[in-house]
Amino acid sequence: MEPCLMANRAEFKKETKRDALKRSGMLCEAVGKWYGLPPGKRCNAPLSAGVQYDHIILDANSKDNSLANCAAVCIKCHRHKTDKHDTPKAAKTLRQQDKANGIRKAKAPIPSRPSPPKPQGKHRLPPRLLYRDR
Repeated sequence: MEPCLMANRAEFKKETKRDALKRSGMLCEAVGKWYGLPPGKRCNAPLSAGVQYDHIILDANSKDNSLANCAAVCIKCHRHKTDKHDTPKAAKTLRQQDKANGIRKAKAPIPSRPSPPKPQGKHRLPPRLLYRDR
């Protein structure tokens, strides 16, 4: 996995999380293909096994931590969206920001001092016997 692409990601406030959980009715709010579901289909898995709070519109792009951008989702749906949508989108956003700021990939490694030449021929020590006959 790439280095932490979302290190500056803001978390939802406790009040926002409580409101999202109440709104969900303790059922996963994930809807559609972003979460690996058929278009328009809601997951509705019980959140008793674990709940995660998802930025519907990626935080790296929206900076919106409101209830309207918060979804209470099950772990499976959140993992799918993070792996298939959010992480690649965040990486693209960083690449675009770097390009706009003139940050480019290094073209070639900086040449270093050549290593000393290796000795020619094979000068090996004789094999060491582990046990000797006495």
